[in-house]
Amino acid sequence: MKPRTPAMRLIALSAAALLLAGCAQKTDSTQADSTQGTAQRPADLTYASAQVERYSATPAFEPPGESFDAKKIMNQKLIYSVPVNGALDFTQMYKGAMERLASQVGFEFKTWQNGGKPTEWGQGIQAAVTAGADVIDLFAGIDPTQVVPQIAQAREKKIPIVASDTYDASQPPASSVDLAVNCPCADAARLMADWVAVKTKGDADVLVLTSSDVKASEAGEKAFKEEFARVCPDCRVTYIDIPSADWAGKIQPQVQSALVANPGLDYVLPIYDTMSIWASQAIKQAGRAGKVKIVTYNGTPSILKMMQEDDVIEMNVGQSNDWMAHVVLDQMMRRAGGLPANPKATWPLYVWTKANVAQAGSPPTDSQGYGDAYRQGFTKLWGLS
Repeated sequence: MKPRTPAMRLIALSAAALLLAGCAQKTDSTQADSTQGTAQRPADLTYASAQVERYSATPAFEPPGESFDAKKIMNQKLIYSVPVNGALDFTQMYKGAMERLASQVGFEFKTWQNGGKPTEWGQGIQAAVTAGADVIDLFAGIDPTQVVPQIAQAREKKIPIVASDTYDASQPPASSVDLAVNCPCADAARLMADWVAVKTKGDADVLVLTSSDVKASEAGEKAFKEEFARVCPDCRVTYIDIPSADWAGKIQPQVQSALVANPGLDYVLPIYDTMSIWASQAIKQAGRAGKVKIVTYNGTPSILKMMQEDDVIEMNVGQSNDWMAHVVLDQMMRRAGGLPANPKATWPLYVWTKANVAQAGSPPTDSQGYGDAYRQGFTKLWGLS
């Protein structure tokens, strides 16, 4: 995260709580794994280029199910959301989007404000049960295994538990969850590898920063390894695992050490773009700005602002938090109304670069630049127009 800019304030919160949220934590704090390129087949740059081109287009709306009467289903219903940390910009943007949608559809949406501790998540679930919630939304990384007694209380009241933006689409959710609305995290990792392969013509030296305590990271790291093997088998790729609680203290020195040890390093790939704040500082302080680029994922507005201000971050695989809120709500409403949910429902990705990042706004927001098709599409899908 330098002096206390808005991005730094986001990071100070993120490192301690974002995704620290209970996701399959490991005891080791950092770990490096190096994989040298050993080409067994040619780099598939044609495929990689096609993937970059595909995600460089404005995302199209694809309905996640049949249309239904949302106002009728949600009449007098309550969705109670327990986010991983209520103070994060990310969760605040989600909360604002959900509240806007609640006013349009006509139901009540409440958020349990918390500081990112499992005890607070449990208290939030208990509050939702007491309030008579119709759906409980565990948002952005809460590990259901850390709130088992409280989930059991909700189940006794037959209240559905939804895990939203916690798992990758390839990961099975915990058995205690009634519905999971999953992120396209592995697809984002593949796209990052595709970008690097295209930019270096299949010959790159890469440092990947992972974070094993975040539930979706396992799928992301697996996707990195598979995609590099396909599109850039000659690439030299090193992996460093830095749990989210250690981001503020360990990303910068770990990246600087890697830069000193490897003068040929071309790219740093933080699995989540909040990590880019410290990674970019390391690159600049090592005197490697202009030689080493960052490619990352999330499209966080404060990180897009960094892209507007300098050239260290070359590409960010973005996702609209507003679009995500629409998808999550769509699936929760279907569950509340006894309609079939779509286990493959997710939100699209979009390539942000220096060439188009101005479209994200000034300052950037979580919804600008992704088009309006999804808003119109969901309005029609829910019978609101």
